[in-house]
Amino acid sequence: MKRSTAKKRASKKRLSSQGRKAGNGWTALTWDDLERWAGDRSVSRGRAYQRGGRVHDLAVADDGRLLATVMGGDRYIVSVGLAAGKRGERLDSRCTCPVGASGCKHAVAVVAEYLQAMADETQVPTADPQDQRWAKLDGSDDQYEAEDIDDEGVFDDAEEDEFDERAKPGRRSGKSKRDPARRTRAQWEEKIAEHIRAKDRQELADLVCSLVGRFPELREEFRERIALSEGDVDRLVAQARREMKERTSEIGWQHHWDHEGFTPDYSRLKHRLERLVELGQADAVVKLGREFIEAAMRQIEQSDDEGETGMAVADCMSVVFEAVGESSLAAPQKLLFAIDACLRDDYDVLHDAAAKVLDASWRKEDWSAVVEELTRRLSRSSQLEGESEGDSWSRKYRRDCVSGWLSFALEKAGRDEELLSLYEAEARTTGSYERLVDYLIGERKYEDAERWAREGIEKTCEKLPGIASHLATSLRGVAQRRKQWDVVAAHEALNFFEQPSATGFNELLVQARKAKCEESVRAAALKFLETGASPIQRTEMRKGARSLRIDPAWTLPVPDYLIPLAVRGKVRAGVPRPHYVVLLEMAIADKKPDDVLRWFDKMPAQERRVVGGWGWGDATYADQVAAAVAQSHPERALKIYRSSLDAQLPHADPSAYSAAAEYLKKMRPIMQSLGCGDEWMTLLSEIRAKYGNRPRFMETLDKLEGRTVVESQRARRGRR
Repeated sequence: MKRSTAKKRASKKRLSSQGRKAGNGWTALTWDDLERWAGDRSVSRGRAYQRGGRVHDLAVADDGRLLATVMGGDRYIVSVGLAAGKRGERLDSRCTCPVGASGCKHAVAVVAEYLQAMADETQVPTADPQDQRWAKLDGSDDQYEAEDIDDEGVFDDAEEDEFDERAKPGRRSGKSKRDPARRTRAQWEEKIAEHIRAKDRQELADLVCSLVGRFPELREEFRERIALSEGDVDRLVAQARREMKERTSEIGWQHHWDHEGFTPDYSRLKHRLERLVELGQADAVVKLGREFIEAAMRQIEQSDDEGETGMAVADCMSVVFEAVGESSLAAPQKLLFAIDACLRDDYDVLHDAAAKVLDASWRKEDWSAVVEELTRRLSRSSQLEGESEGDSWSRKYRRDCVSGWLSFALEKAGRDEELLSLYEAEARTTGSYERLVDYLIGERKYEDAERWAREGIEKTCEKLPGIASHLATSLRGVAQRRKQWDVVAAHEALNFFEQPSATGFNELLVQARKAKCEESVRAAALKFLETGASPIQRTEMRKGARSLRIDPAWTLPVPDYLIPLAVRGKVRAGVPRPHYVVLLEMAIADKKPDDVLRWFDKMPAQERRVVGGWGWGDATYADQVAAAVAQSHPERALKIYRSSLDAQLPHADPSAYSAAAEYLKKMRPIMQSLGCGDEWMTLLSEIRAKYGNRPRFMETLDKLEGRTVVESQRARRGRR
């Protein structure tokens, strides 16, 4: 924003001798100094305050301390000075805002205003020692204004954000004095309690009746208390059911980018359910809970948020599971209630609440009863599947969930000997081979595990490749336990040829070394990276069929169970493609600058661009290469940095400014080492001349040069 008209018309006078004396330390301040003191966020917001003309009545005391009023959420008094520290002068501030700590945004605004005045050579008035603002600061360094605190004693959003920022470890907080005329929330509560206790019985009765008439919440509270005392439970149940239907009919949503949204409020329903439990009506709550679970799951499914609705449901549902524990249900029925709730829950919001029931102490006989019920359900599920047509993934998934709970119940019932038969039956029914193989490995039945894993890979490779891949990984674990290093290396080789990486290359060599074939494997792997020619090639046959062609010189075996995965996987057919990116990363890691340049020069332009992310400031492979060869090939590093710099300069964007400054920063020591340090200053001057109409860019360059804030402001004024 433009400066106020009054300030524009102010005469440009030289600072007084007092001002010049006070300004010696101020003129040395840089933007980096301010950011180290207050943090990036406070500096940014403070400067916005200053540009917006929110700093009023700025004055400077004889000792150089600044005094001003800043208009924020309220009218705040601010004082900033330079205090002696171990490493020279340091900034120190006091403010009447809720943050109060040294370096708040209001203090930054005052410093920025004063430094601007110095740059403009505008006289700043001398602060009067009798100015009432000094007294306000002395009485309340950390004063809480009523307008900044809501009814829960929390700062307003803007001030609370800055309070969080300033409260980070390492931040130096200010003093915490309060105006005796102001009371905290706790003090008010104590005062109110004293006021109430001082009244007699009739006065209290009249007061309560008056409040009940004025506040609907109090009226409802007394209605519930009366209903409880009269045993009118049906009405309370009806109210809870009505509340439940109303809340579950509301759809939650969140637009986090504009901080708007809606989450159903279940506090009232939770309150009603708790009252029913207090009355001894746990069974009624359990009955409502069954309805609640169904309705809530539909609500969560329709909600468009990031789990806020689910968390609200889970908090309220905790009362339901507490009621289950106190209900008249038999122990197995209580367990089944919790299990059924988890089976219905596709969003994993009820797990913690259900744990109150599931993790309680139950007899093995109770768990055995649960086993029998879940077994009957699986039997009925098999009959239904036999009568239905087609292959339903959903039915298999549901059955797999039930069998998972059945295995859990078997363990709790102490019937572990029945687990194997369950896992074997379900593996062929639902394709859950992973659970069976993992169980067999845990029992050290490696031969059985391998047999079932082979069968699982064959059955699931086409339609459920994720399961097949997991089974193959399990077999790799079996081979490792048996110290079959050639098989382990074969797994690593297949992974490497499908998804080449520097990490994969190193892991392949580790396992090949154990298999005593490191050199031949290294040669084949490097040839693959340099040419794209893999010793294990997928070939296309007629009618879309595929097969593997294995180089006879390849020294590692290819286990037969890996062939279907390799045929279906990412082993590429057609024209081989070198993997220069991997070679480049390996050369950088090995600190081989000649190889770094070799592979970088071979890389296509599109592969040199971005390591990850987007925007002008992304790290590129060019940056990594320049850093890797700066000592051995400074001219080449300088050329790469200059090319990257030139790519950033045309973009009028803050991230591009930062990136350009970073490249200039990296270029400076290289140019100095080559004896052409003056050329860096010439380059900087050329950039300033060409892009001087970009104030934020110029300021970024000022910080790069280490210019003080006053120098930066004067230079900016000159450019205007």
